Amino acid sequence: MIQQRSPIFPHRLKQIGCIIVLAIAYYGMAEISRRLASTPQDVTPVWPPDGIATGAVLLFGNWIGYGVFLGSFFANFWAFRDPTSFLSLVTSSVPVLLIAIGTTIGTLCGAFLLRKASNFRYPLERVTDVFKFLILTGMVGPTINATVGVACLVLSCKVPLPISGQVWLTWWISNVSGIAIVTPILLSWQQFIEKNPQTIWQSLRLNSPSENFAHLAHRLKFWFNILEPLILMLLVIFIGDIAFAQGYHLEYMLIPMLIWSAFRLGQLGATLLTFIVAAIAVIATVNGKGGFASEDLNQSLLQLQLFINAIALTILVLTATIAERTQAESKLRLAFAELARTNETLELRVQRRTEELYEKNTTLKQTLKTLKKTQLQMLHSEKMSALGQMVAGVAHEINNPVNFIHGNLIHLSEYIQDLLIALQTYQQHYPHPPQALRAKLEQLDLDFLQSDVNKILNSMSLGTERILTIVLSLRNFSRLDETEWKAVDIHQGIDSTLVILQHILQATAHRPQIQVIKDYNQLPLVECDAGSLNQVFLNIFSNAIDALEASHQADSVTAISATLPTICIHTCQIDTNQIRITISDNGIGIPKEICSNIFDPFFTTKPVGKGTGLGLFMSYQIVTQKHGGKIRCDSTLGKGTKFVIEIPIKVQTMAEFSRV
Repeated sequence: MIQQRSPIFPHRLKQIGCIIVLAIAYYGMAEISRRLASTPQDVTPVWPPDGIATGAVLLFGNWIGYGVFLGSFFANFWAFRDPTSFLSLVTSSVPVLLIAIGTTIGTLCGAFLLRKASNFRYPLERVTDVFKFLILTGMVGPTINATVGVACLVLSCKVPLPISGQVWLTWWISNVSGIAIVTPILLSWQQFIEKNPQTIWQSLRLNSPSENFAHLAHRLKFWFNILEPLILMLLVIFIGDIAFAQGYHLEYMLIPMLIWSAFRLGQLGATLLTFIVAAIAVIATVNGKGGFASEDLNQSLLQLQLFINAIALTILVLTATIAERTQAESKLRLAFAELARTNETLELRVQRRTEELYEKNTTLKQTLKTLKKTQLQMLHSEKMSALGQMVAGVAHEINNPVNFIHGNLIHLSEYIQDLLIALQTYQQHYPHPPQALRAKLEQLDLDFLQSDVNKILNSMSLGTERILTIVLSLRNFSRLDETEWKAVDIHQGIDSTLVILQHILQATAHRPQIQVIKDYNQLPLVECDAGSLNQVFLNIFSNAIDALEASHQADSVTAISATLPTICIHTCQIDTNQIRITISDNGIGIPKEICSNIFDPFFTTKPVGKGTGLGLFMSYQIVTQKHGGKIRCDSTLGKGTKFVIEIPIKVQTMAEFSRV
């Protein structure tokens, strides 16, 4: 197997090469600055090596700071070395080493602050970022550099203490000028290469025979773009030579050229021309030429540095403003293009949106319908649950005292019989009681009491038995003490429901007693929710009773006596897993046009306040959805109504049916 070479060594080697290149560039630019742009007193008004160092750290990262340290060390070593002896050479190297450390720390600190303040953006594309660059990188770093350097020179007795402040100011301004002039060139070059990685090489490629006219036009445009900055550069050099070398004081003529370059050439061309203008001004001034040259060296250097920093600041702010405006115009063009595309497809989008809204409206209506149905089911379930709890509670509270009374009636009957036997025995042994006692016994009518007390006890026993039967029916109807799904006797649930309605079935002033005819066939135990099915029976029986009352109120007295109100109940097993329950009455019936709507929510034919229209709706939900069965209504107007319920004996998969 061929092992892949680790990428760590080439990367480290590349970093070492970059560090060496930066050190050489720093040292070389320092030597060029000393030879071409230093005064006879060895003062350099602009220090470009600091600009190179700052640009390199911003472009490559903090690891290249080793190159800054090496370049600064060698650049200052040859300037401050003392070769008289080896000891003096080593001693003179100490402040040079400290100066190199200060330069490195200042450069890294300024770059770190700028990255944090600009959130690692390109620092020359916004006006605010330009000022952050000039303040943090262009001033903080040089402050550390100048402070450490002047302190080392003062401590090594190379600079007298009285003039240390003036030396510090010159050092600081020269470093600021170098960063403001050189660093933007490096940053703008890197930004240009990132945005146009292949433009230069594609344009310099030789024409092929198959190259079309469009490629030729593109190449001509490229060479024209090259020609324009060359012409502008020649104009700047020409005006600079007239202004500084020949002493015509036309420095202000350079400002329109720089502004032109900012608009036409962008940040790259403008910063490069600014460097050329600064180089011409520095070389002319240190050689005693131009409008900034004077007998006072400090005044001459101060005017030169102010001029350089002023044009650098102006060009950087102007190019940043142009970049912001270009970005805004680009965004505006994109917005207009997007608006045009939006307008072109507006009709289609409106139509599509209309269709979506229609679909959503349909879905929303269906959801609302389902929600209302679910809400009704929940309300009805809560109502029936509360009713069942109340019924069970009432049955439980009545059951305990009635059981107590019913159980004690037996003992009470025995005690009374014993008392009567004792009274008869007493009468046999004392047939002639005193006159007062005889009068009292005649007043009490003892014979009637003896015969009536047994009747009273028998009536009380029958009454308590009737109450216990009703309590048992209430408990069977509510089924709160059992699990929801259980195999139960359907006949028991029907009978329990009829017991609860027994008081309504009795004769009233408007109709005779309602007859209930039961035709029960043998049924197996049915696995169901007995409480819910009892609600179905209660709703159907209540509607049948209301129909019978309405029928007899509308009929004549003869019709009432001829036709008795009747409810018929028929049960049977129709197959191995299906039973049928039929409940019919001979009431007024339901018209055919509304018979199909009786299971809809809120649909009722009863007067306002008489019914809610939820009973049959909930019955339909319980039978069809909860038990997976069927329920239908057959009615003939004037003859009666029949409800047919079919439910499975054992539900195979309860998850197939939604719970109410």
